[in-house]
Amino acid sequence: MLYIPQFSIYFCLGYLLLFCKISNAVKQSWEINQELITEANKEHTVFGDMLLTPAQLIRYENSKDSDLSIRGVSIKGSSMNRWSNNIVPYVISPQYSPAQKQILVSSLRYFERVSCFKFVERTTQNDYLFIVPLDGCYSYVGKIGGRQTLSLAADCIADYIIWHEMMHAIGFEHEHQRPDRDSFIRVDYANVIPGQMINFDKLKTSHVEYPDIYDFKSIMHYDGYAFGRVDTARRVRLATMTPLKPGVTLEDNMKFTATDIEKLNRLGQCGARGGQYSNQGVVASTCQDVATAVSCEGNRRRGMCKNPFYKQMMIKSCQKTCRLCSYTRMIDEDDDLTPNTTVKSVKCEDKHPRCDIYSHNGFCTLPFYDDVRYQLCAKTCNLC
Repeated sequence: MLYIPQFSIYFCLGYLLLFCKISNAVKQSWEINQELITEANKEHTVFGDMLLTPAQLIRYENSKDSDLSIRGVSIKGSSMNRWSNNIVPYVISPQYSPAQKQILVSSLRYFERVSCFKFVERTTQNDYLFIVPLDGCYSYVGKIGGRQTLSLAADCIADYIIWHEMMHAIGFEHEHQRPDRDSFIRVDYANVIPGQMINFDKLKTSHVEYPDIYDFKSIMHYDGYAFGRVDTARRVRLATMTPLKPGVTLEDNMKFTATDIEKLNRLGQCGARGGQYSNQGVVASTCQDVATAVSCEGNRRRGMCKNPFYKQMMIKSCQKTCRLCSYTRMIDEDDDLTPNTTVKSVKCEDKHPRCDIYSHNGFCTLPFYDDVRYQLCAKTCNLC
């Protein structure tokens, strides 16, 4: 059976370490933004996780149409809002740590593998993304010209959030704002946080193309509790979106669906150059949990299925319960090493300041931490 070792509970009491921050690690962009974005930005520039240019903001304030008609780009955006030749130049702020930068770049490399869009470090290009840790996770929709801010605060550095914001930057809207969404979900406006109704406005039919099936699992679809009020008596967040189709749930979507990738390739007119959806994990028909059902269900309730810290462990032990059967491993281009490849030596060091404490509590020896000890405490655990 797979349990969190007792010493992790002691860490919660004294150190507030990574083990104790599960709730933060699994949050979606809208949740992070609720906590981090300043009131000034929330009121004037950010709608959900999308920024508006001044011109778009004026159009919104003067709009008398209940449908959302201000988005600078959607699937039907003009060519001026598209990235030339599907090439997106970018600059990563030096404020990010090397580890954060690695996650960013790896996420972009995976994005390239499922599409014909390419992310290149900016040289002299006038139009480019400036990826910077501001006060939340948000992006403009499509290319706006010049230096284009895409904010990914520290809590936003997770592959699924990076992909979501990059989809916005390329030109995609939220799935739950499709003009036909009322045929697929019910929005419970009474449960929405006051001032957040705009996040459930529908896009105008003339602004988007939506020939695909409604994709409940799209990486661009918020979960069913997005912007929900908190019932203080029951201490639970109220549902804001309910699927009309029986058996469907709106959960945190943390990977591309086949439909997402089809849309990407159609927008980029990828043709034969387009990427493909590749499942390198266990085939769904043979997917099963290695740990007991009770253990895996307990891990799911603790949030471990969606916590990046525990992801590899859950893939091995609780694939079915955690719905990780079709998990696609992100592979850096450097992974494809031939026998003659020269591998650059890596400095032997710890990445976490508490490795000495970890080691005294079994971190270097317990099988539970096999997948993370090298990443965090390679030196202390004598792994290099």
